[in-house]
Amino acid sequence: MRGVAKICFLLLLLWGLPAIAQNEMITEPTLLYRKRLLYGFHLNSSSLGGFNFKYQWQKTATVKNGIDFDLDRIRHPKETRVYGLSDNPRQYTPGRINMAFFFRAGYGQTIFITNRDYKSAVSVHYNYAVGSTIALLKPIYIDVFKRSNDPFGQSYIATEKYDPVNRHTSPQSIYGNATFTRGFDEIKPYFGAHFKNSIVVEWGDYPDVFQALEAGFCIDLFPQKLPLMAEQLTPNKNLFFTLFLGFTLGQNR
Repeated sequence: MRGVAKICFLLLLLWGLPAIAQNEMITEPTLLYRKRLLYGFHLNSSSLGGFNFKYQWQKTATVKNGIDFDLDRIRHPKETRVYGLSDNPRQYTPGRINMAFFFRAGYGQTIFITNRDYKSAVSVHYNYAVGSTIALLKPIYIDVFKRSNDPFGQSYIATEKYDPVNRHTSPQSIYGNATFTRGFDEIKPYFGAHFKNSIVVEWGDYPDVFQALEAGFCIDLFPQKLPLMAEQLTPNKNLFFTLFLGFTLGQNR
């Protein structure tokens, strides 16, 4: 076993020598960068994800303060898409009465654990932020089959606000979701708070531009339950925990 370990160590050493040789020092003249702009997108464990923007300024040599903005699509854990019943069906979510978008505005810090002194090197940071969350809830509209009152009994498709408890109790009458923009004029805000925590790995060939991967979690808390699902069918909640993984482009200024 020791012989195998030595061989593995030697192979890893030989494989890493070219990378070490190419890991040149960043020698371009640099200024004292005091501000940072970061913008990117992320995936989360609740839905597809969203977009992020950060603006940071220097506090100490290893700490930057900053403001943090997110726009995320958030789903209830019980949301499940199904197809409506027709020859050309569209998807909809049984029981869901509102679609949620979370807009977060926070204040936090980035703590530099390691620095990026070489072109092929990476630096590691720790991020945290706290702030407010505005949940924007858009009511769900669906297309349903209707039968006309004429003697021939022809059916047609009508758009109605989804009511899975009193009106749309039969899946056989549902064609699918209406157009995405339907209901935007009825968006209702709900106010809460959030806490974000993450680790960032940053790399780049030059000191003033960089790319980064960010992984962490976010907790959103509201004073009341958010009515995402029909309460009679599925209990709603006021606490949301999401994991996220994001890619960021940044500038030092």
